[in-house]
Amino acid sequence: MNKKILVGVSIALVAGTLSGCGIHFDKEGIRFGSQTKSEKVKPQKQSSNKINQSSSSQSSSEDKKTIKKEKLKKTKKKTVKKSTKKKITKKTKKKKSKTRNVTWNATKDQALADFITNWSAGINQAYQKYDGVQALKTNVGTIYPDVLSQRQFIINGQAVTLSWSPNLTGNAEYKVVAIYNDNFKEANMHYTYLFCFHNKKPIVLLDQGGNTNPITLIKTKNSNLQAGFKKIANS
Repeated sequence: MNKKILVGVSIALVAGTLSGCGIHFDKEGIRFGSQTKSEKVKPQKQSSNKINQSSSSQSSSEDKKTIKKEKLKKTKKKTVKKSTKKKITKKTKKKKSKTRNVTWNATKDQALADFITNWSAGINQAYQKYDGVQALKTNVGTIYPDVLSQRQFIINGQAVTLSWSPNLTGNAEYKVVAIYNDNFKEANMHYTYLFCFHNKKPIVLLDQGGNTNPITLIKTKNSNLQAGFKKIANS
């Protein structure tokens, strides 16, 4: 009987080996075949957990990158806004300086009188100022400021309008705020300077011609006189 059992077992072992089936020994006895289902499922669960962990880490890293990009965009927007505000502020300041009100007052008028006294002494000339009451008569017979409204004037070959306007009012192209005249000993020689504002800018015109109509004026070539008046006018 025992011999028969041993022979059967041997045959089974040989058959199992030849067929490639696994042989397992346990309390139940001898079993043929692969591992149980529970043994196969376990490694699959572990691999799925790893996949879930890797996918979650990838998504978290992507979220971090997205947050960084959004922060960079916000920072760039703020920088652009600040630079835009600075540009607008600079443009506004420039516009304000260009539209600054031009004024002429008693203080500036006295400063010009002092300047003319010192300047004329240096070139051995003596100028008489129009004080707003006593008119100035030149050697050739023209009377200032009367001629400003009685005669026509030409500058650089073009007709222009002038008016006596220490308050800078009126529609004349050249508003005269001060007049200084020097009659030389030689006949028919005079220098009459008209201190004016043209398009809100200070300019000194010179009449050294005859008693004509129109009267020809030129922009003085004396740079010291021009610069002195400009400095006082813009003060």
